[in-house]
Amino acid sequence: MNAPADRTAIRNAAANITIVDAARTVIAELGLAGMSLRTVAEQAEMSVGSISYRIGDRAALVTAVIAREIELADAVAKGFLLRLNGIEPVGAGLLPDLVGAWLDLMAGEQRISAIVTCELALLASRIPETVPDVPRLIDRSAAMWREMLKMSPDGDRLADAIHAYCLDERPFSIALGDMADYRLLRQSTIRALLRDPAEAPAPAASQWHMALVDRLAVPSADALDAADIIPQGPKAALADHVADLIVADGVGALSHRAVAQASGMAASSVAHHFPTHRDIVFGGVEAIYRRMRTDIRASNGTAPGSGTIIQLTHESALLANRNPAFLPFAIDMRRRRAENVHVQVAEWIGVPVDGDRARIQAIVVALIGHGLEILARGALAEPFPDMSRHFARIERSS
Repeated sequence: MNAPADRTAIRNAAANITIVDAARTVIAELGLAGMSLRTVAEQAEMSVGSISYRIGDRAALVTAVIAREIELADAVAKGFLLRLNGIEPVGAGLLPDLVGAWLDLMAGEQRISAIVTCELALLASRIPETVPDVPRLIDRSAAMWREMLKMSPDGDRLADAIHAYCLDERPFSIALGDMADYRLLRQSTIRALLRDPAEAPAPAASQWHMALVDRLAVPSADALDAADIIPQGPKAALADHVADLIVADGVGALSHRAVAQASGMAASSVAHHFPTHRDIVFGGVEAIYRRMRTDIRASNGTAPGSGTIIQLTHESALLANRNPAFLPFAIDMRRRRAENVHVQVAEWIGVPVDGDRARIQAIVVALIGHGLEILARGALAEPFPDMSRHFARIERSS
């Protein structure tokens, strides 16, 4: 029989897990910006004082959430690896199926952990010093793929490519996983990522991939229509202020009041040009994309990477998960993953410009994931220099 002190310790540990799991649920539903001691207390059905006593302040709670996610990630990875039952996945042709199943797992049974991890990675990409343990959490995925592929030819390279790819694909799998066309596009991209770099794609496979990209233009039409309208005058100036707010603090910082304060205009003027929160977000996002396109043209294709774009696309996918009004924009961002840079990427990897669009998209997705990891480690400010080195990292053959 346990001693009283042991029973007390067990109860305290259980209470702490209840608090941390309540915080994880709140983050999954409201985002990190919506997680406070009060919202967690409501979810856990405890008092704020009890949470402060047991865990500490909000920063301590975030640290506890990271530790909990690391623990859970280790358990999930162990269970996923058991499915192999000693089979070498590359030789058996299982790898594309395993990558797709992993992303489905993140969008389904492990949805809360997947969203929380995405939110934490975004926070780390902006202010890595506040969450120094996030890279340890990100490392869990890389370690799983390396363990899975340790007996495979060129296994480390494949593991790194899959890990980076999944970092970027994960929030879209969460938001768009119910869409058959998205899942088919994702699987086409995964197959292209894992194909031997020396192997040319079947023409019909490339045709299929681009047909899926075109099909997803239908549900993303609202976002495309918004992108076709370039604002002028005061609206254009407001859109630039919104873009600056997104770059500095993320989509979660946007409101009519925040834009009014940043622009020096009345909140009523902001509401006149951008009536809804969705209009504000779309206006700022398109302003950022116009800046990016200008930067790409000015750089002659040598520096298409941008930490702001990486953060923005992930935030948009997570926002769409919480608010269906943003689904068209998330769909559009995913379907156009390589559109702005596909010519430059084709030149870097030595393929005809329109000869292997699925592989180009796969590489861009992996590069974006790789860029997010770099930002989360605090190793590089945006824009990324010499992106071709990262293409070489993923493209290097054995």
